Amino acid sequence: MSKKTIQLSFFGLFTAGLCVFLFLVFKPYLGVIFISGVFAITFYPLYTKLVLKFNGRENLASLVVTLLILVFIIVPVIIISTLLLKEAVDLYNAIAFGGGSGGLISQADALLKKVSTIFPSGVIDSQIDLGLYARSVLDWIISHFDSIFVAIFGSILNFVLMLISLYYFFIYGEKIAKGLVIWSPLPDEYDNEFIQTLKSSIDAVLRGWILISIVQGVLIGIGFFFFGVPSPVLWGFVGGVASLVPLLGTSIVTIPAVVYLFISGHIGAGIGLLIWGSIAVGLIDNIISVIFLKGKIKIHPLIILFSILGGVEMLGAIGFLIGPVLVSAFIALMKIYPFVMSYKKDESPDISD
Repeated sequence: MSKKTIQLSFFGLFTAGLCVFLFLVFKPYLGVIFISGVFAITFYPLYTKLVLKFNGRENLASLVVTLLILVFIIVPVIIISTLLLKEAVDLYNAIAFGGGSGGLISQADALLKKVSTIFPSGVIDSQIDLGLYARSVLDWIISHFDSIFVAIFGSILNFVLMLISLYYFFIYGEKIAKGLVIWSPLPDEYDNEFIQTLKSSIDAVLRGWILISIVQGVLIGIGFFFFGVPSPVLWGFVGGVASLVPLLGTSIVTIPAVVYLFISGHIGAGIGLLIWGSIAVGLIDNIISVIFLKGKIKIHPLIILFSILGGVEMLGAIGFLIGPVLVSAFIALMKIYPFVMSYKKDESPDISD
């Protein structure tokens, strides 16, 4: 074995061992780093605009964007998630032990049994227990989103570290990207193409479909609140996720709510919610889809839905972001794959002679 081989082997083993120890050191904070990176990529265009507006003062621009994210995204998410969990627990207990909060489910269950008597035997199963299915869904929400603040940020220290990391990611983001390009064994043009595609994919997922889902969920929650449907935050959350379901969309939530209002005697509220669901939610969906998805990479909403549910199932609340970002990374890889393969073919030795 040559001296050069021994040196390379030692260097490789030493580097691998060091990487393992570094991973173990950073492991408690990988979630913090990941969320900071996603926010930095998503809001980097705003940061660059503010840098120009502030005459190149990167520190000030980074501070302003970080504070905007804190005030308009992180704080509302914490408040809404707290209300979501409270309503989910209350509704779960109401269904399990009886109570007014479970009225929508219980009346839907009673309506299903009445409708089943109209159709021939076997067409609709009158033994279906909607309460049981509702408890399963609520149990999933409670178990995976329990204390979302703790699940994502871990502690006050992690929360502060996330804001600090976000601040520096804005400032040093370009340098980090250039460093990755230098360290990558692929040609620089492929690395740059991957980074740009990854940014575009994350933009299409987070500032596209997920933002649309959030807007629709908020509109559903507002409508349910004003027209007297119980647990508006919970059903707004469910409606936001349901908006990613092709064909059915938010009607999965709004139609049963309208029926609930009608059969409970609130005819005016039922008509009002029907109009709200058709105009405010339906038409605005078409408008914001054009605005938010214009010029972005085309990704089917069903893929986004599976990535969110799968991410949450595997990783808990933080999977709500990790799942879609992994899909974005896969799309970016698939876009440069043909170029990488053609590059390898061009570099391979010609053995035809």
